[in-house]
Amino acid sequence: MQIDSTPEAPEPVIRAALAAEAERLSDLMRSTFLDANGHCSTPANVAAFLDAVYSPATQRREIADPDILTWIVESPHGGGAWAGFAQLRFATRAPEEVGLRHPVELGRIYLAPSFQGRGLARTLMLHLCDEARRRGADGLWLNVWQEATQAIRFYTKHGFRIVGRSIFTVGDDPKDDWVMVRALYPD
Repeated sequence: MQIDSTPEAPEPVIRAALAAEAERLSDLMRSTFLDANGHCSTPANVAAFLDAVYSPATQRREIADPDILTWIVESPHGGGAWAGFAQLRFATRAPEEVGLRHPVELGRIYLAPSFQGRGLARTLMLHLCDEARRRGADGLWLNVWQEATQAIRFYTKHGFRIVGRSIFTVGDDPKDDWVMVRALYPD
């Protein structure tokens, strides 16, 4: 009898970001945003958004904030490469249409393009759901640009549904977003 000795794919390391990593995290956030959404507005608006939201100083503040958890996804193949990041925000007030008692905002979830399609996003989403449950949340909610079809498909595949609309501003350019929600416990 022959035993399949094919090694299983290594798991990524998902860990909390450190304050000393704020600059590197800022660089990753900027590049993944540009890869996914850099075409969403004028170059000036995108640059203004990146400077306002993804600066090293902003990341240091967010990492220090106990109501914001920022996670780094390290490459499952080692070498110190970062595959992506995610952020849960526990103090953000959910829109009324979310309809849950204790929801947490999935503020950000991005993987670098070279790490997409390998199952890392699924692993990261499971980690985020587990962490939200551990902290007493009954669901996750998020905003997603209505034209981000790949992201919407991913969220839908992972149990999110559209419950409303919101506006997200890139520089001075308002964008139509969907509000999506996923309950963490069955009804």
